[in-house]
Amino acid sequence: MTPENPAPRPQPSLYDVCVGLGYHCESTHQIRRITGDERAHFFDWLDLDFESVLDLLDTDFRNVLLPGLSEPFSDGQCAHDRGTGIRFFHEFRPAAGEPLTLADIEHQLPSVRAKFLHLAERWRALNRSSSRVLYVHHDAFDELTDADLGRLRKQLAHRHPDHRFAVLWLRRTPPASVTALPPGVAWDTVPEVPGRWEGSDEAWDRVFAALDPHTLWPATTA
Repeated sequence: MTPENPAPRPQPSLYDVCVGLGYHCESTHQIRRITGDERAHFFDWLDLDFESVLDLLDTDFRNVLLPGLSEPFSDGQCAHDRGTGIRFFHEFRPAAGEPLTLADIEHQLPSVRAKFLHLAERWRALNRSSSRVLYVHHDAFDELTDADLGRLRKQLAHRHPDHRFAVLWLRRTPPASVTALPPGVAWDTVPEVPGRWEGSDEAWDRVFAALDPHTLWPATTA
């Protein structure tokens, strides 16, 4: 895009806060780029699968980074928290030029865990607030069904029934069915871009510019 032909921007009146739910770094990068909001949220920059997201919500994050459950993973490229299934690619720092070791993880665990406990409390505060939240789940490998998104919406509403939120389900290709999608869940697609972990700016801009208030907030007016 050139300055004369700027990318379409999201419609800010549709939500107060936009929060990613994984799958990995592409969604965090794109949400921050589009919204201009750099405020950190729990799932930012994490690599984790859908069941881990549901489990974290169900347990209110209490099992994150418990002592003795984290280990080097993927040839020392990240730390794997066996208690939650999260793969931390950015929080634990190895020695320069070396793979991450168990000693690195154990030394840094208290500070990294404190960070995520803080982000968990930020999540709870947002859930208790009057803010309208748009959650974005990037189904980067087209693994989920419309029924899975129903499970996600139910879990998001479980602890705070008055929490006002909508869900945007982003895939690489259209889902086989959307008949089981609950109210307040929208879907769209963003393509994979080989060699570019950030994804397609143009595709993400298109999705956010096309958000439909009647789909996101079917019982209200945006």
